[in-house]
Amino acid sequence: MNEHTSVHFFNGGCGSLRGFSDAGFIPQFAANHHPESVATAQLNWPGLWVREADVQNLDMNSVPEADVLEASPICTESAPCGGKSAPRKPVQLDAFGRPVGMTEMPMTRVTMFEPIRYASVHKPMVYAGENVPEFGFSVLFKPWVRFWEGMGYTPVVASVNAAHLRVGGIEPLPQSRDRMLWAFVRNDVVAEYGLPDLNPTCAAVCPGCGPVQGVQYWKNEPEFRIGSYGRRRQYVYVCPGCRDYVEPVTVGIDSVLEHDVRGEPFGLGYLRSPNGKKRTAYAEGTRRRVAVGLERYRGEPFIVTLRNHCNASSLDDPIGTLSAQAGGHHYLARPTAEMTVDSVEYRPLTIREKARCQGLPDSHEIAGKEAAQRLQIGNAVPVNVAAWQAGNIRAVLPARPVSLGTADLRLLRTQPGGEEAA
Repeated sequence: MNEHTSVHFFNGGCGSLRGFSDAGFIPQFAANHHPESVATAQLNWPGLWVREADVQNLDMNSVPEADVLEASPICTESAPCGGKSAPRKPVQLDAFGRPVGMTEMPMTRVTMFEPIRYASVHKPMVYAGENVPEFGFSVLFKPWVRFWEGMGYTPVVASVNAAHLRVGGIEPLPQSRDRMLWAFVRNDVVAEYGLPDLNPTCAAVCPGCGPVQGVQYWKNEPEFRIGSYGRRRQYVYVCPGCRDYVEPVTVGIDSVLEHDVRGEPFGLGYLRSPNGKKRTAYAEGTRRRVAVGLERYRGEPFIVTLRNHCNASSLDDPIGTLSAQAGGHHYLARPTAEMTVDSVEYRPLTIREKARCQGLPDSHEIAGKEAAQRLQIGNAVPVNVAAWQAGNIRAVLPARPVSLGTADLRLLRTQPGGEEAA
């Protein structure tokens, strides 16, 4: 048996922790500023040393060393939520130099440099992470990569979609979620063992060749393979034999729905708060989307997506990306015999349905109230993406025999506040 260890920053809903654990890594440490995210890590990995802290305030000498650092910087200014990807407005200061209308200074650009601080102290064999593709087009991305090269690391960058990857027993997810991944591998490891293979394939059916593993094809080969899937985007999949376009085999959202959870008639509107009594009618744009679904699916249930350029979609298809609001954009609509908009049974996806869309098993506990759970799910790395990345990284790491007591290291770090047990 070989043992490889990992440290995780910005652990969110712990999709990366789950994926790395599934790939055989032993997590040593996790950190997040969000109390419920910390509690989620502790619930699912009871002996794990977890700290509630802003990562930029961590003394990296106090963080344990590991073979792999996994840290995905937050993507607030890169994520195209609602089709918008413009950066935030600059902070406005008053006459005394204080931020106007803000309670705290934004730190979105700072987090991408925290892994550098860790690497300068511990020199992990690999630094791994993921983000939205737009992160790779930011003005800081290439200088950031060059900095890692200057520290003695070789970059491997890839792009995948969670709806396409099958990893061991983990099926493709019923969520179309484009991600860019990276593995910065220490040069001495590269010299001895090579680079991880981060070239994704997908199950597909070629019209001429039958079932195949489609290979990724980039329309214009970039310096770094960063982009989104689709014929009007940066890459597609082709048959390895005849090179024709092939469509990945996907899993529909119906596979994760809790069919015994019922909704309410659309015409009743919605409650603004769980304990409220007054209902508000749904917006006219939402009504139009439901009407489109009624017409398109002829009485069959469908998904309504409340985003720009989205309407209704089939339960046989994956849903669109869960945002940090974790599915507040996705609703299940069940037509009734009346076939009217107001009679449609309508409800948001449940917390468990959203977690399943990220690959989190039903045994995965999520701490906090519903709003905190939604946030964690939306911030989680898809488990199949993390497991695929981690497995390919582990394949090029040197064998590390289990040493006495090391396998139980995580059980020693159970004291609150990040202190090790005596």
